[in-house]
Amino acid sequence: MLVHICCSVDSHYFLQELKKIYPNEKFIAFFYNPNIHPEEEYELRLFDVKRSCKILDIDLIVGDYDFISWFDKIKGLEYKEEKGERCSLCFDERLFKSAVLASQLDEKSLTTTLLASPMKRQNELFLLGDNIAKQFGLEFVKIDVRSDGGTQRQSKLAKDSNLYRQNYCGCFFALEKQRNRANKLAFELFNDIGGQILKGSIKWNLDIFIKLNKFERDKTPHILQKNTINAYRLLSGSVVKINPINQDSTKKSMVLPSYIFTHSKSVKNLKSGKIFWKKISFNNASIMLGFCDNALFIDINSINLIFKKDYKNVYDMIYNPPLYDDELEFRIKILGADSIKPFIVLDSMIDDNVKINIDSVFQNMDIFELIKL
Repeated sequence: MLVHICCSVDSHYFLQELKKIYPNEKFIAFFYNPNIHPEEEYELRLFDVKRSCKILDIDLIVGDYDFISWFDKIKGLEYKEEKGERCSLCFDERLFKSAVLASQLDEKSLTTTLLASPMKRQNELFLLGDNIAKQFGLEFVKIDVRSDGGTQRQSKLAKDSNLYRQNYCGCFFALEKQRNRANKLAFELFNDIGGQILKGSIKWNLDIFIKLNKFERDKTPHILQKNTINAYRLLSGSVVKINPINQDSTKKSMVLPSYIFTHSKSVKNLKSGKIFWKKISFNNASIMLGFCDNALFIDINSINLIFKKDYKNVYDMIYNPPLYDDELEFRIKILGADSIKPFIVLDSMIDDNVKINIDSVFQNMDIFELIKL
């Protein structure tokens, strides 16, 4: 029997129930989900499905991630409600590809772990599955694993098995609608320009589950837990040097290369006034900090001393940033844990008045944390 796999939360429970009903059947799992966006989320869900299938000793085939073709197919349905036409077409596409593979492998039957999802209409899946299976001379296996407390058992199993428990169905459109309803931004779609792994990002979660897999393999005692944090994302930022009025009017201002530290609040056209630089001792290094009423500055040479880097300039830091935890730890040591004052890196120590614009967002979100015991 070929089993289309949507995610580990559904498949881990569904496959175990399927084994109870068909104890002598050999199952082949097929992960085909071009509807999962962004690609990092796809890779994370696939990683955990591989982990689940290994635990259950089930062979896994991974289909193509042809998300461009998927986007083409759902054109015109982008903003339909979830469980509507777009979702039906999405189910149809994934089940059709699964039926094609089942036929090529000479399998006699087909089913999908989508049947385990409480977010999907079971009768619709039964009908779609039957219609597609008949086209290929297959039997679509219809089982109900949700009733009589099945959904609750599935949820407990997912938690007890340390599975990746995603908080949206998969596609960009469903994610956007879900976050809009909560008056939140889709932080899942944010990536740092320099590749810094932001806390609570998909890459952050993937790193957690890679470490979890290693702990399980090495039998290292551990706990996987969820924590709620006030996550931060920088949308844009700029620092502009303001030329005095009595100077050449053709050179009114100049954008300065700048690196905005994490947890710097939004400000609009904030004028620093004169910046006063002071040498301070930090971890046996002498660094320079620039003080003004509403912001704090540091030069790139001081950054190199703190992070033991060799940045040539601020641009080098932007595209090769320090680790997120190291950046936040330094900020807290300098400004305190509660501060959201703009903290800015410049190439050199300037005294002149600058204008600061920062567009940033703080947002509560649940993240995974792995604790080694």
